[in-house]
Amino acid sequence: MEKFLQYLKTESIGGHVIRWSLAGLLLFGGFTKLNLIGALDYSLFWAVLLAAIETFAAFGLLIHYKRPLIGIVGGVLAILSIFTRLVFSINWVKTNLLQTDSFFNALNSFLGIYNNGLFHVILLFGAAVYCLGNSYKAYIRERITQPWPH
Repeated sequence: MEKFLQYLKTESIGGHVIRWSLAGLLLFGGFTKLNLIGALDYSLFWAVLLAAIETFAAFGLLIHYKRPLIGIVGGVLAILSIFTRLVFSINWVKTNLLQTDSFFNALNSFLGIYNNGLFHVILLFGAAVYCLGNSYKAYIRERITQPWPH
């Protein structure tokens, strides 16, 4: 009964929704990034590397329930992949829409045109930071409650 009452808390349910949604998005992005980056004329190496980072991040976020240390690694990889996705998006705006060499002009256009997309990127960063902190908290709790070594 106590376990059932634990999952009735709104914060707990919200945390599970955030973790599973971010993992699903990263897993989906990890597998489709091969096609998307290939379509944007980036090299296959970067496509495979970004897909691997996003896929490992998703699995790390989901394995958090068994091994919080792997959840921490998944959270760090999630932040890295979201940042990388943001840089690739700004670079795409720079080369394809503006056709300029100025990264600052591309950033200004990106903020002006894609402000809704930027809002989603900020939400993804927030979700990744939440998952990272939650995994770190679980790791510390696990380390504190372990028996003292003899």
